[in-house]
Amino acid sequence: MKIVSCFSSLKELAPLAEAGADEFYTAVEGLPAFSVGFLPDRDLAPAIKKAHALGKKIALAVNAIHAPATDKRLAAIEKRIRALDKLGMDAFIISNPYLLALFSGRGKRLRAELHLSSVQPVFNSLGAAFFTRFGVSRLILPNQLSPHEARKILALCGAKGIETEIFDYRFFGCAYINGRCHMHKPDHYTLKSAILEGNLCRINAKPGGLVKLGTLDLPGRAKELPALVNRLENRFTCGGSPRLSNAAAFFDFFISGAHYLKYGTRHDRPEVKVKKVGELRAMLSLAEKLSGSMPKAEARRAFVKELSRWNGGGF
Repeated sequence: MKIVSCFSSLKELAPLAEAGADEFYTAVEGLPAFSVGFLPDRDLAPAIKKAHALGKKIALAVNAIHAPATDKRLAAIEKRIRALDKLGMDAFIISNPYLLALFSGRGKRLRAELHLSSVQPVFNSLGAAFFTRFGVSRLILPNQLSPHEARKILALCGAKGIETEIFDYRFFGCAYINGRCHMHKPDHYTLKSAILEGNLCRINAKPGGLVKLGTLDLPGRAKELPALVNRLENRFTCGGSPRLSNAAAFFDFFISGAHYLKYGTRHDRPEVKVKKVGELRAMLSLAEKLSGSMPKAEARRAFVKELSRWNGGGF
C-alpha cells in the first residue's frame, strides 16, 4: 500500500516526500473542486515539474460533482485540463460523469489517468461496474464504507486491474462526507439564520453548554464522568465527527489489497501535513511487519493493540 498526500504549497512537496508520501494531489481555484485548501494556479505547472523531479506522481482534483452550467465554462475547463495533460499531469480526480465521458471518449482521451473521486460515492459493485465504462484506472472509496461492505467492489476492481484507494481513518475530517452531502456550505442550508462557525452538520454549541450530567449511576465509575462529558461534547459539537473507521477496519482494507492510502486534509499547516504523513508511513510499516510475520487474525489483534496506544499525535 502506498501513501497519497495532499499539498497546497510548492514548499510542501519535498518534506512530504521525505516523510513517506509516494504520490501527491492538489486542487486549484480555477477548476471546480470539492473542499478547501487550494494551490495557487500559477504554481501548478512548477508543481508538476517538482513532483516528477522527486520521482513522484501528481494528480489534480477536479471533483466538484455538479458540472458548470454554461458551454463557455465547460469549454474553458476542458481547455485547461488538456493543457495540464500535455504538461505532464499524471492523473485527474473526477466525480462528474459528463467530465468523465468527455475525457475518456474516442479521440479525446487524455494521456493522464482518470481517478473516480469519493465525492461521486460508489457504495456497491454495481455502481463500480458502471464507472468502469469510463476507463477509470483508480477508484477512491467513500469514507463511509467498511471493508466488509466494500469487499465486492474490491473484488471487481481487482479482476479488472483497477487500483483502489481509501482515506486514512485517523486524519480525515467528516466520516459521512460524500458528493451528495450539501451540509458544508451555508448557501446549501435552508435555515433562516445560517450557522457561521464550524460545519453545519454538527451542533454548534459551546463547551459545557450541551451535555449536562450531574451523576453517573454506575458503582465505581463515577470518576469517569468528566471524560464522558468531554467525549460527548466533542462528538456532538464542532470538536469532531464520530468515526466509522478504526484500526481494525484499516487493517482489513490493508490485508484485502487496497492499493493506496490517502491523507487529504489540504487546509492543514505544512508542518502538520509532514507529521501526519510520517504517522501514516509508520502505521503502514507496522501493518506490513505484522502481516508478514504472523497469521492474519493474530496480526490483526496485534495491530489494533499497538494502535490503541496512539495518543492522537497532538492533532
